[in-house]
Amino acid sequence: MALILPLVAVGHAGPLLAQDTEATAEGTGTPPAESSQTDEEAADRVPESVVALQPLFQRIQEADSIRASVELSADTVVDGAVISQETSVYQIASTAPDQFTAYLKGEKIQTRVYSDGETAVVALSPTAFCVLEKPIAMQNAVFQLPVPLGPYPEAVLALTLAGVDPSLTLTTGMKSVVQVGRENFRGRTPSVHFTGLQDDDVRWDLWITEGDQPVPLRLRIDLSDMLRANGALDMPPGYRFTLRLDFKVWRLNHPNDPSLYRYTKVEGAQEFESVQAYYRSLAGEQPSPPPSAEE
Repeated sequence: MALILPLVAVGHAGPLLAQDTEATAEGTGTPPAESSQTDEEAADRVPESVVALQPLFQRIQEADSIRASVELSADTVVDGAVISQETSVYQIASTAPDQFTAYLKGEKIQTRVYSDGETAVVALSPTAFCVLEKPIAMQNAVFQLPVPLGPYPEAVLALTLAGVDPSLTLTTGMKSVVQVGRENFRGRTPSVHFTGLQDDDVRWDLWITEGDQPVPLRLRIDLSDMLRANGALDMPPGYRFTLRLDFKVWRLNHPNDPSLYRYTKVEGAQEFESVQAYYRSLAGEQPSPPPSAEE
């Protein structure tokens, strides 16, 4: 069975108002329109698990810069047996408010996005690139990059781009967020384990270090029910498609060289007028040259 890789992040939106284990009345997760609750009363309804994630989220929002290396394993599982596995690595650096680079390297992909606050470039492969019309706002990059950067990049970007708000990704548009408990990650690192179920049926598990300066350790994402609910794929019984993201490096306020955010053209690399033009060329269509400066 071939590995199924959704190419774009599936966004989700809407405030989380559910309790830890179930939504509000009638399963809507939305209070009655006539409710006159105060801000303090609304705050009291926020699940303790969401509150427990705030120290990590606040560190990311207030960070001047972040440097991260994250190992990704995308696994296709049937009846508990792994029948396909692809591994790759994210290398991500960012400096608030508007400079970042995100690189995904694997056997079948080497794609990197650069944005230095003034210009943005996508290195589609080691020998192909395109210059975008405008730079990419960091928070926008979390939800929609101009090029696929793995099967579900939204969550890993939310945890590695300085100055963004991770709660928009990990605690918004949810059916539930639960603090599972404390455990020793890999048997040696004290950690706190959270699990969440999104409105689109994506399930995730997040492990972070215990203490007042938490660091992400692992994020596991199960896309199976979302893919099954969409009905676009013919999946056998017992099918699961999961991602495991291990944060090997996560450095807060690490001084990042500004050159990281600027693309340096590789000798012989071809410039395309757009990301779409590049993919059309892969399909055998004749690519159009980028517009000249005189035009």
